[in-house]
Amino acid sequence: MKTVSALIGFLLRCSILTCISVSLPLFVAAPAYGQKPPKIGVVNFQEVALQSKVGKAIKARLEKLADQMQKEVKTEEDKFLARQKAFESKRSKLAAAERQNQTDALERESVAIKRLVQDKTDKFRTEEADSVAELSRQITPVIKAYAAEKGYTLILEARRPGLLYYDKNLDLTAEIVKRFDQTSK
Repeated sequence: MKTVSALIGFLLRCSILTCISVSLPLFVAAPAYGQKPPKIGVVNFQEVALQSKVGKAIKARLEKLADQMQKEVKTEEDKFLARQKAFESKRSKLAAAERQNQTDALERESVAIKRLVQDKTDKFRTEEADSVAELSRQITPVIKAYAAEKGYTLILEARRPGLLYYDKNLDLTAEIVKRFDQTSK
C-alpha cells in the first residue's frame, strides 16, 4: 500500500515537472521566434457602468424606480399602521368575536404587505439584472473593437475572482468609457 502511494506521488511530481518543462520553453520561446508576446489589458466593468453616460442613465432610472417602489410600500405600510392604531384604541370596547375578526384582518394585511415588499424587491432585482445584462451587451462590442484595433490578445475584467493583481498600466477602463460614450450618443 505504501509503495502505491509513493508511486502515485512520484507520478504526480513527474507530471507537474513535465508540464512545467514543456510549457515554459513554449512561453519563453515565443518572443525568441519573432512572435509578439501577448498584449493584456484590464477593464473594470463596474467603473465603466458608473462613469459612462449610458451607465449613469441606467443608474438614475433604477434609483427612480427604487424611490417609486419605496413610496408605494410606505403608503401601504402607513395605511396599515393607521388601521392598527385605530384598532388598538378601540380594542377594549369591541366584543371578542369582532376583536378576533379585526385581529385576523390585520394579520392578513400584514402578510400582504410583506408579500408586496418581496414582490417589489424581486421586481427591482430583475430590472437591475436586466439593465446590467443590457449594458454588458452594449459594452462588449466596444471592448472587442478596441482590442482588435490596439492588438490586445486578452482583456480581463478587473473585479473577477482569480485576478489577484495587475499593474495599473494595464487598466483600460478610462479609454473604454470614452469609446463607449462616443458610440452610444
